[in-house]
Amino acid sequence: MARPRKQARLCKLRNSKYWYIRDYETDPDGTERRVLFSTGKTDELGAKQCLTDWLNHKNAPRSSATVSELLEKRMQDMRGRKLARAKNTVYYHNQLRAHFGHMRPDQIMRSHVHAYWEKREDCHGSLREELLELRMTLRFAQECGWIASVPKFDIPAPLPSRDRIIRREEAERLLAAASSMHLRLFILIAMTTGARKSAITGLTWDRVDFHNRRIDFRDPHKTITRKRRAEVPADPTTMALLEEARKYAQTDYVIEYMGKPVKDIKKSFQKAAQKAGLPDVSPHVLKHSVISWLAMDGHTVDQISDMTATTRETVTRVYRHVKPEYLEGLAGSLAPSANIAQIFSKPSQ
Repeated sequence: MARPRKQARLCKLRNSKYWYIRDYETDPDGTERRVLFSTGKTDELGAKQCLTDWLNHKNAPRSSATVSELLEKRMQDMRGRKLARAKNTVYYHNQLRAHFGHMRPDQIMRSHVHAYWEKREDCHGSLREELLELRMTLRFAQECGWIASVPKFDIPAPLPSRDRIIRREEAERLLAAASSMHLRLFILIAMTTGARKSAITGLTWDRVDFHNRRIDFRDPHKTITRKRRAEVPADPTTMALLEEARKYAQTDYVIEYMGKPVKDIKKSFQKAAQKAGLPDVSPHVLKHSVISWLAMDGHTVDQISDMTATTRETVTRVYRHVKPEYLEGLAGSLAPSANIAQIFSKPSQ
């Protein structure tokens, strides 16, 4: 088994006062060869700076880099930063490569983008995300100094959101349809906290405070993203059921199956939804439904936002949908005095 290649490194040669860089280069025909060249520096600090320049040059794309090459650099950066969205972004890149991959950034014209619109018009949501990712990739390349400018092109506006909402009794029907304990526990936590799917599946027992009846969905090992998580209170019934489940836990994770953490609940959730007669319901629908229940109970936007770790914009959108009369009190506050009606009456003949 061949030994793995060592990264570029500094070294000194016998009878030489200079520092050298050892590395490997790939020829146009794919042949890999060792290279050794002098930094021209006798001090280690200067040599390290030369090594940094060499690595930056080596890792940068060609001056005539295509969109495909820049998409690859963008993906390497996202994975290096361990961004969760890198997993889905791969699919956007596949579509972009098929259409723009062979082009240089300066060759992208509005006509090319409009042709892409026509090609992907049946996938409006994906089309928007793909073009946003293309713009982000080009801006990333510009920030790195690989391209001079980012071509301007249009991106379709988002479609109006259509929030699917289920009633409390439907959620209880879904819970009853769950065939396994780990799924029941997942649905129970989701319908009593409004937490995201990933926050629940990633929840560990050390973040369940039975004494104070609180659940902390914030993972100390993950960076904070736009998809917020929160520490929230839990009702006595949910905490009692969690305490019972804790007795039989085999892992550190609350949602586990056959002695292993559950990475995704999608398949078992879909089966339960089908069985409950709710085939179009997903964990995300359950989250939005919780927001609607809290809104119908008269809780404020800020309270719901904090409880469900959801942006105020999203909460307000759901709030307006399920409780349109919530502004009626404001209209009453702005009502003019009854006497003002006389101003608009027709003068007597």
